Amino acid sequence: MKRAKKDKAEEPKERSAALLKMKFEATILPGGKAEKNWADNLNVDRVPDSKGEVRALLTVEDLVRLLGDGLEIRLFRAHASEPLDPSLIVTDATFKRWLDEKLNPLKAKPGPKPFIEP
Repeated sequence: MKRAKKDKAEEPKERSAALLKMKFEATILPGGKAEKNWADNLNVDRVPDSKGEVRALLTVEDLVRLLGDGLEIRLFRAHASEPLDPSLIVTDATFKRWLDEKLNPLKAKPGPKPFIEP
């Protein structure tokens, strides 16, 4: 089946929009122009990895900003930005029930009282 010319013209725009929404799993390292406290000003969600490096999930905008700040970015995986699976969404009531299940045993058997100076 042949595609209409309009469909072919719209396809690159849709692909570009999808690429801009992607997130990239990356390691962030200080580059040659990075400041001394470079990790304090990242403004991204990050976790240290087993090697002591900074790992993060970055958007395209984050990549451009961090590279402009003189940091070195090593990309490992690309993750498509997709709608969240509705089965993964937890309601407040469900979360409260789960939390109560975890906390009730602790409330029933509290540990020793902390030492308080008289």
